[in-house]
Amino acid sequence: MSQDLPLAKSKMKKPSIYLKTFSLMLSVGLVMSASAMAIAGFKPNSSSQNHQKPSETLFAGNKGLRFRNRRIRASRWRTPGFSRGSGMCYGEKVEVTPLVPETSEKNTVPVEVTVQPNPTFLVYVGETQAKEAEFALLSQDKGIVYHETVSLNKTPGIVMFTLPEPMTEEEELLKESEKYQWVFSLSCEEGGDASGNLTVEGWVERVSPETELAQKLANASEREKPAIFAEYGFWMDATGRLAQLRQDSDDPQVQENWQSALNFAGLDQLIEEPLVSHSGSTVEINADN
Repeated sequence: MSQDLPLAKSKMKKPSIYLKTFSLMLSVGLVMSASAMAIAGFKPNSSSQNHQKPSETLFAGNKGLRFRNRRIRASRWRTPGFSRGSGMCYGEKVEVTPLVPETSEKNTVPVEVTVQPNPTFLVYVGETQAKEAEFALLSQDKGIVYHETVSLNKTPGIVMFTLPEPMTEEEELLKESEKYQWVFSLSCEEGGDASGNLTVEGWVERVSPETELAQKLANASEREKPAIFAEYGFWMDATGRLAQLRQDSDDPQVQENWQSALNFAGLDQLIEEPLVSHSGSTVEINADN
């Protein structure tokens, strides 16, 4: 089942013409939401303040991961014009679903929490004629921190984006205690016109791991880390690491843990979906943000 998801990474001094178009599209949508967000501010998510009760087990027979007190921050209002679930692309209905746990509040998305400087983002894309998709990470002042264009094929499945691993603290794209918006856009128009793209979004915040967690991760194998992340409630980190393990092996335990994670998040319908490879990726990083 092993598949390679090559990501070509390169530093860019100037944004490409396509990135400018994409940036303009994002800026228009985000500026439109600025006044609404200023009025509404942070709308607290009850589930984020009253953490979910510890789950003894997700499956009978003590199988699967055990998620305790999932770490999320207060929810953000969804940006006007941004969709979730399914939409029209090239005249056909296409399902595009971010792999983030469900929230009971309408028109909001939870701010997922990670302890990693380069977490993994997952988006399910159904069958589509679109040949490309874009992923962008935005700072709170709407600056583009990271941008990546990926090639798609017609096979429905989960697309995986992992931020570049920083070599130094200065290269870290996610700064601790700062919130970032991530945007996935399915290219649905010819000629670079971004107005008809199908777009979904999410929010992420990086936090410093407590000493005990950091020690456990330092001494753990890659296969052991998802269970540790789950134990401390970091759903995003557990699921991202499981996705990478699924890519590299057919280990039944990995698949079972993957099932636990998606079941816990209310994403049962995506458990059997494959990770789809993409090639010819173009990555642009704005180190100034």
